[in-house]
Amino acid sequence: MADLGNWSMATGFILVGFSVPSEVKGALFAAFLLVYLLTLLGNLLITALIVISTNLHTPMYLFLFNVSCVDIGSASVTVPRMLLGLLVEHNYIPFKECIAQVFAFLFLGATEVFLLTAMCYDRYIAICLPLSYSVIMSGRFCILLLAISWMAGFMYSLILTLQAARLPFCGDNKIDNFVCEFPNLLNLACAHPLANQIVIFALGGSVSLITFLVIVTSYVHIIRVILKIPSTEGRRKVFSTCSAHLVVLAMFYGTGAATYLKPSSISLGHKKLASLFYAVFAPMLNPIIYSLRNEEVKKAAMKVMHRRQRVL
Repeated sequence: MADLGNWSMATGFILVGFSVPSEVKGALFAAFLLVYLLTLLGNLLITALIVISTNLHTPMYLFLFNVSCVDIGSASVTVPRMLLGLLVEHNYIPFKECIAQVFAFLFLGATEVFLLTAMCYDRYIAICLPLSYSVIMSGRFCILLLAISWMAGFMYSLILTLQAARLPFCGDNKIDNFVCEFPNLLNLACAHPLANQIVIFALGGSVSLITFLVIVTSYVHIIRVILKIPSTEGRRKVFSTCSAHLVVLAMFYGTGAATYLKPSSISLGHKKLASLFYAVFAPMLNPIIYSLRNEEVKKAAMKVMHRRQRVL
């Protein structure tokens, strides 16, 4: 049998995945399958709740609806292939499929960054400029923000994916990860990676910096307004509308930056764990965070449950 590690790089790659004993792979398969099903269920419930509940037909929940759709897509791009890798000895992925996975993963990840930033701006207007909220966050403006978020995510992904598709490969074709990501392909490229590293840091750094500045600026103003509220209960109620968003932001930015903006000296094991968290676990946790830390979502869920009980 030919050595899989020496196959032509023009045809595909071997996703190493998790280097664990075969008896552990069965338990991991069951665990990740459960996480994937919970991800689909949680995000589908959030989207259905937003569609059904008229009190959730507001800009904030329109953005959350799109975030849930992105999370469903993100998990579906990575988890099925990861589950396959736990069942087969050599998880071979053709070159074109790998490039398609790079594009989809970048597209959905970047789109979520822009959507979370738009949600932050929405919270800023709602808390700092409440009297102008309905005028500023009009239906047309919300659709514009959504269109910009999806198009910006598409363009960001397209540029990096074209860069990845042009990389010359040779030698070992094993990717020490469970998913095809741009940094993994960059590490396998024969060409000197400096130019490609400049692209990934310039583009990724610019997107991160711009969105980070918008988020920080918005929350600086939000915190100032919250601190001026005289009652503790009033401050708690206002802050509760932002707490879930802050938790998701910290989780998403922390793990995403750990993979795409970390120095190359950091171990691949840590980068793999970061990828595992934001690609597999974050999409499952997002609907839980928004439902548990959001009073409007909980009230809407209770109304739907009571309505179904009356029908039954």
